[in-house]
Amino acid sequence: MSRPDVDFTNAPKRQATERGATIHQTFEWMLESAHADYHKSRIHRKRKVEDAPEPKKKHVRMSPIHARQIPSGQGRTIIVPGKRNCARHPMETLAPTGVMIEHSLIDMVFTKNGCRKTVVRYVGKQKVCPCCGKKYLPPMIVRLGQRIFGHSFQAWAIYQRVSLRMPVGVISRATYDLFFIELDDVTILDFVRQFAVEHSVTEKRILKRILAGPLVHVDETTINIRGENQYVWVLTDGHHVILRHTATREASFIQELLHGYDGILISDFYGGYDALPCRQQKCLVHLIRDLNDDLWKNPFNMEYECFVAAFHDVLTPILEDAERFGLKARHLRKHKKAIDRFYERKIFGAPPHSEVTATYVKRFIRYRDSLFTFLDHDGIPWNNNAAERAIRQVAIQRKISGWFSAKGAPLHLRLLAIAQTCRFQGKSFLRFLLSGSHDVDDYEDRQSPKNRSKTASRLLLR
Repeated sequence: MSRPDVDFTNAPKRQATERGATIHQTFEWMLESAHADYHKSRIHRKRKVEDAPEPKKKHVRMSPIHARQIPSGQGRTIIVPGKRNCARHPMETLAPTGVMIEHSLIDMVFTKNGCRKTVVRYVGKQKVCPCCGKKYLPPMIVRLGQRIFGHSFQAWAIYQRVSLRMPVGVISRATYDLFFIELDDVTILDFVRQFAVEHSVTEKRILKRILAGPLVHVDETTINIRGENQYVWVLTDGHHVILRHTATREASFIQELLHGYDGILISDFYGGYDALPCRQQKCLVHLIRDLNDDLWKNPFNMEYECFVAAFHDVLTPILEDAERFGLKARHLRKHKKAIDRFYERKIFGAPPHSEVTATYVKRFIRYRDSLFTFLDHDGIPWNNNAAERAIRQVAIQRKISGWFSAKGAPLHLRLLAIAQTCRFQGKSFLRFLLSGSHDVDDYEDRQSPKNRSKTASRLLLR
């Protein structure tokens, strides 16, 4: 039931003057422009997720790695060389014992038509030292150790866990239903640990490229570590992503990470970023939302409405030129005079009477040097969309998983950051893992839609 003349407590009517309605409509356009600008980025309201109760401990079945039976179907056999010299007697050449050593791995083969399970058998000769009688296995088989799953199989499981956000229990059921392989939760989490350790060098290279760029987007969100709220931070330049986990919201580690950085930091209005010594651009989307929400709450406050209307008149032509010409300083610098007039009349003019107006006057004074930095530099966004997009996957995974372990969270976040970097660059995270590369920038995904279209264009031109 809805009546225009009744204001229900659970659904209050939004009231506004004629000029206020016009301001609301323009602000909605500004917020929508953040969804469809040249970066094609999106901004979503953050939703607070209630702390999930600590899950009940359940019995975890240990990995049956030692008791597993390797399938006996057809596969691939690789002949590996035996060891040449004895460790104790380097000058002695080892002699074959006549015993063949075999180590089998369950792996996957990826083709244009899909993927299938296979068994890779490594076969080599056992050798013995004629002096000391010590026997040696082939070095390749020694390096394999107790492994029974190949690199491609592990990459597939990592892809399911990180990119597709599937719970480990679902991955276990999928491997059995698709490949008749019993894969328990402990083994999958061990895959995550191994790949995260292996790709620590990948993370370092991504961070190095971010710090070498002209801008850094930063944002943070909460994460549940066994019932305790902690924080995940994101740093991105729109092409690379780094995720870090901290127990508190203090930004001291950001200061250490960005020590000596001479680019521009784009962030929201969290006070922890204010102490950073680099130049900054505050996200105007957050400011517009706050102004718009308070205008809905104070529809008949004429002083505040005039204040918002003045800022609306200054910001509208700036964003119109940004959409028309892009983030080019030569087209945006001309608006600095209008901003100076706004500060002279509305900020430093007569003192405000209403509390809400006084709050925003203080805010505009505090952040005067960081609200319009994008007017003086090419390619600097006026919003923090890139960070919002990069950290959104953490929020989605948080809803699915509910909580993380203290040891597992940093490992998962490292792989998720690499997956987001691949996504921002239009590359497949799965194919990147399969390639064995440790540098996302140098890796060329020839099967991506973008590269396929380029190849097709070249063929048509021939």
